[in-house]
Amino acid sequence: MPKGKLKVAIVTGPTGGHFFPGLAIGEGLVETGQVTAVFFVPRRKYLTVWLERKGFRHHFIPEVRLSMKNVLFPFKFLYAFFRACLFLSGGKFEGVVITGSYATVPFLLSAKLYGVRIFVHEQNFLPGKVTKLSALIADRIALTFPCYSGLPKKRCVVTGFPIISDFRQKYQRDEILGEFGLRPENITALVLGGSQGAVFLNEMITCNLGFLKDRKIQFLHLAGKDKDRVAAGYAVSGVAAKVFDFFFDMAKLYSAADIVICRAGAGTLAEVSDRQLPAIVIPYPHAGGHQKYNASYFAERKSCKMMEQSMENLRKFPSLFAEALEELQELKENMSRVSISDSRGENVNRIMELLNEEKLS
Repeated sequence: MPKGKLKVAIVTGPTGGHFFPGLAIGEGLVETGQVTAVFFVPRRKYLTVWLERKGFRHHFIPEVRLSMKNVLFPFKFLYAFFRACLFLSGGKFEGVVITGSYATVPFLLSAKLYGVRIFVHEQNFLPGKVTKLSALIADRIALTFPCYSGLPKKRCVVTGFPIISDFRQKYQRDEILGEFGLRPENITALVLGGSQGAVFLNEMITCNLGFLKDRKIQFLHLAGKDKDRVAAGYAVSGVAAKVFDFFFDMAKLYSAADIVICRAGAGTLAEVSDRQLPAIVIPYPHAGGHQKYNASYFAERKSCKMMEQSMENLRKFPSLFAEALEELQELKENMSRVSISDSRGENVNRIMELLNEEKLS
């Protein structure tokens, strides 16, 4: 092992699904006291806010989508690749952690060129294109789900999804409900649509408020840009709710919830399963359709209710919701057995093992 601390580059894409597992890994590595972590991310305000809040050094990287249809792609990619080479050669890194996204590919290739150890984390049930590409050169591939799907098993390890400490914090349920002006004796449903997937969930809830108002159910709802319309719908119906466009402290929302209605991003499912929360999961049907496989893993083990996005199912939501409410305890117990969260720090353990291995000649 080199004298002093090991230096690791953590390279992520711009979305929360790619960024937050990288941030959680960075937290864990620093906590070992043996590693200095430096982040390389696309320029996004919310990424900067989180990195500054956590005190991580960071650099911005160009975003280059792999597409031969764009005549400028080869030049943009070469520029991004040379930038990555300059960072790695000048920074003297012992390892590179990559969490997916096309933006990370130049670092993946330059790390191989410079003989830097490569650790790749795959969030979804089915590996993405970047993970498949990395299978050719990565030293270790960490999987959230126990699905290898053509990846080299000898270099793969099932670690689960790393969650940042902020999202794992526990609050008193009744105290948070009081803060939001909601009643502790009522069932609290948390609705999470995500940046892209909020529209259908917003419509699904607001179209069925007539059914919901007859039950002792209240809502915490992340509605995105549709916040004002959704809040007005709750107000007219008389259903108690606190509606947000975005909420920074997700741990508060999870601590107050009795059931979650959400998309099937791996990060959301990891956070929900980590807290053993019953869930109704509606996979986002676009972006390659990978969320359907994430959700099916839980639905097949009877730890969530799964519903595909369609106008017909939008009308069927009340009956599915009623079923879920009747089975809350069973769903909770099943969820505890299939958690995909990395609650034991397996990703950090595997990275440390990799960094301390003797270099092959």
